[in-house]
Amino acid sequence: MPEISLRDFQSRIERNQLSPIYLFHGEEDLLIEEGVEALIKNGVDPATKSFNLDVLYGSRTDAKSALAIASSFPMMSERRVVIIKEFEKLASGETAKELLSAYIQRPLETTCLVLISPDPDFRRKPFTDLKKHADVIECKPLYDNQVPAWILDRVRRQGRKIELDACQLLQAYAGNSLRAILNEIEKLFIFIGDRQSVTVEDVAQVVGATRGFTIFDLQNAIGRLDMKEALQILKRMLELGENHQLLIVMLTRFFHQLWKLSELTSKKLSEREMAAELKVHPFYLKQYLGFARNFSVDHIETGFKALLEADVELKSTSRDPHIVLDLLVYTLIRGSREGVRVSAA
Repeated sequence: MPEISLRDFQSRIERNQLSPIYLFHGEEDLLIEEGVEALIKNGVDPATKSFNLDVLYGSRTDAKSALAIASSFPMMSERRVVIIKEFEKLASGETAKELLSAYIQRPLETTCLVLISPDPDFRRKPFTDLKKHADVIECKPLYDNQVPAWILDRVRRQGRKIELDACQLLQAYAGNSLRAILNEIEKLFIFIGDRQSVTVEDVAQVVGATRGFTIFDLQNAIGRLDMKEALQILKRMLELGENHQLLIVMLTRFFHQLWKLSELTSKKLSEREMAAELKVHPFYLKQYLGFARNFSVDHIETGFKALLEADVELKSTSRDPHIVLDLLVYTLIRGSREGVRVSAA
């Protein structure tokens, strides 16, 4: 029996199509945990949960005892769920392997046996039998390019919205651990209160601040044309391991907002309308309007050119990224590199 994807597993669960045996494996423990919770929710009647749900650990029980529980009929319900964590420890002895293989080949249909093993060896019993007779679900870490979509979907499932840029910034700050990201999403929901949409600014304020800096500290210093402060902030960020490409992406976004704001101000829109067009919370708009007064259209166009050149230089040369980014900040504030003498020291 081939492995099934998480999407297929979720689809079957929603249709109440439960299998007698599941094996969850892989490094992403949050996905495993949520899969098990879905089986409990759909497989156990809450009224009889104390009778029909058993959670065992392979390091604390033996195969004979575990299978005795799995072979028991449910009480006052159609199904019982038996979860065995650390399954590889339960299946370590030859006798245990034989007992488990026998059950796997002829499971009790009224039991949903859920096995969890982070790194199973599918060359050996009982995992070879599970591969043939069980629903095997791998919960591996998401690839970098899959994480923003996961964040977007998770926020939407909780009735909120989040900008794609905010998803990418959240990933940059929290990494690819889904559990860490979920913790930050919960903090963001508390921060925004009744507001329905999570913005880039929210992520910077909540998630970035926990690391002692935010990308917006640098952005705001540039917006104020404060060279000394901007270079000091940049130095601290680089010392803390800030992603160079993230800096380029976010500063490009900032200059795009300044450019767009120069157009919007000529249209005599209300502040709320301008905030909606910029995709920023109205609270931040006054700050952006102040920044926009410091930048002419020529200055902004020079900034775009400098950002593109820095991006190419970081990707294609071996030049010290600190120097590249120092020169970039100088150019973004002064509007040219004329006479620049900047170092990362």
